[in-house]
Amino acid sequence: MRTLGAMKQTPLLEFESSAFAVIPGEDRETNPGIYGKALAQWLAERLRAAGFAPGPVIAEDFGWCVPVQSKPHSLYVACASRGEKSGQWRVFGFAEGGLMARLLGKDRSAESLAVLFTALRQCLQSAPIIHGLREEA
Repeated sequence: MRTLGAMKQTPLLEFESSAFAVIPGEDRETNPGIYGKALAQWLAERLRAAGFAPGPVIAEDFGWCVPVQSKPHSLYVACASRGEKSGQWRVFGFAEGGLMARLLGKDRSAESLAVLFTALRQCLQSAPIIHGLREEA
């Protein structure tokens, strides 16, 4: 697990799948050539079925995010296309917030993020539409 300033991040999970169609114009909300809205929506449903409380997907410069309810920090799953070839994807989880918990030495975001990462990996591993799943540190 990496820490980027106030943000903790899981390893990247990369894979191939032709199941997530690019929605025309979706990269106007991210950056040109960055897709993943259909993947993010699919993952939100899979996480909901696994007992998490995901919110509606949101666009960021780097891709599409699934907010996942967690207190006192915020958890997200980021989804984005990878490379020039269609059907190549990457996802990772990250946590933000919880400044007071960090200051008081009670930061539990790493544990919450580890639980989310395990569920995320399981969602991908168990889906027959996902191929070549690998973890990048």
